[in-house]
Amino acid sequence: MKATVKLAVTAGCVTLAPVLFLSASLGAVLGTDGANGQPGASDSLACTATGAPTGNVAGYDTDQIANAATIIAVGKQRAVPEYGWVIAIATAITESRLRNLDYGDRDSLGLFQQRPSMGWGTRAQILDPAYAAAQFYRHLVALPNWQQIGLAPAAQAVQRSGFPERYAQHEQEARQIAGALTGVSCTPATPSPATAGWVVPAQGQCSSGFGPRGGEFHRGQDIAAPVGTPIVAAAAGRVIASGPASGYGLWVRIEHADGVITTYGHNNRNLVTAGQTVHAGQPIAEIGNRGESTGPHLHFQIEPGGQPTDPVAFYRQQHAPPLCGP
Repeated sequence: MKATVKLAVTAGCVTLAPVLFLSASLGAVLGTDGANGQPGASDSLACTATGAPTGNVAGYDTDQIANAATIIAVGKQRAVPEYGWVIAIATAITESRLRNLDYGDRDSLGLFQQRPSMGWGTRAQILDPAYAAAQFYRHLVALPNWQQIGLAPAAQAVQRSGFPERYAQHEQEARQIAGALTGVSCTPATPSPATAGWVVPAQGQCSSGFGPRGGEFHRGQDIAAPVGTPIVAAAAGRVIASGPASGYGLWVRIEHADGVITTYGHNNRNLVTAGQTVHAGQPIAEIGNRGESTGPHLHFQIEPGGQPTDPVAFYRQQHAPPLCGP
């Protein structure tokens, strides 16, 4: 997601008005995971950050302020209090100077220098400022008393930096930037074709596949990934089950068009409830190691007509992105 920034030059000064179109791809990341990790009201939003500061803000240029506006818009959409925006902006200043960097220490990337190897997401996801901000907020609001412990301790608890004292150095700049972008308005956005079909439900390594396995028949495809890795709805549909399940610990089951049912098992945490409508790519759970499991992974099962089928072959038939490799 890129921020579109409108510039108007008048009387020798530049007026900055960041306009953020947070499309269905943003909704796929954010739409049902509110500030407390609970389902939210909107599936996707188009957000506009207003305030039109003149020239740069606190020494930061157009691109940097556009990234800050994205952080604020995401915080607004997730109902994070304004202090959370300040913490997020100060953290991004510390980590990247509000630049969406495609490099960093080891495999660190993006505004918050998040690492794919640590379960923050794929490289492409982390380099999406909206996704990166959402991941930061998700970890921030999970902290007990995050609004009382101070900016630097809160940021450090999320980032686990080797230099925790640096976050506090940018608090005043972050407050100035947040104050300059005085409002964020959000309206529902129309889902794009990219979220209309079948999508890969989790980023990870395909492990045990569909078919005979030892003395049993494995009814799905396993995708191994660290605990907490997002699980998204493979296609649009209605949640028909979300909760404990024998063998799976926690599962989510979704009914799609033509009666196809998908199952997502061994979850660490579910983000949706039975009866809820979801769209393709919408976060529904987090990968876990619950139930009869030998390591953190997603058990992904597809049942067209009530009978399990090979998910890899099913995706190929649907001309969907490859579930496991090319």
